Amino acid sequence: MILIIVGGIILILLLLIIIKAVTSKEDVQLEEPQEKIIHMSGIYSIVRKSPRADLVKLRPSEEKIRQYLAGQNEDIYNIALCDSERSALLKHWKEQMDVNLREVEIGDKTGVAFYYYDFPQACAACAPFLSKGHFVSREEIYNFPQLVPPFHLGCTCILAAYSGKVDQNPNDTVISGMRPFFTNVNVPALPEWTSTVTLPKAAEVSR
Repeated sequence: MILIIVGGIILILLLLIIIKAVTSKEDVQLEEPQEKIIHMSGIYSIVRKSPRADLVKLRPSEEKIRQYLAGQNEDIYNIALCDSERSALLKHWKEQMDVNLREVEIGDKTGVAFYYYDFPQACAACAPFLSKGHFVSREEIYNFPQLVPPFHLGCTCILAAYSGKVDQNPNDTVISGMRPFFTNVNVPALPEWTSTVTLPKAAEVSR
């Protein structure tokens, strides 16, 4: 009888040990994928991360821009700046940054691989650095968020999504002038944010 009781206790202990081992293994298997998840970008990413927060860290604060504009009496064309133009430049800076960031964020959801720079209006400050048709990949934007316009006060440059392959459809007028903005691993030179170009609509308001 005693042997039966002892045997039963041993059997119960063995069952408890086996259950505990199986449960621990399941916990480990559940935790492993979470530890491997990292912020990545692009079509094949596990987790996509907007460049918004990183870009905000790189760009001057609103207060810094206000202080800079307060000390500027004219733009790069030597045209006098008034208070309404200074306010319009700051408003345009914030609006354009949000527009271009949303273009990238929406593109992440739809699988956009490349973005090309476009200029609805000519931009003298950007002209020496980039032109319409220069393109960057989503990975390049993720690694270098400073590639997102605007690049300077009064910048008219925008990012346009292109979801096809850059080397296809040679007759496509959108991509006929497309070429990579990057020629090596280094970030190409960009305009200084302090390059001030008066916005046409701001000039019309004040004159």
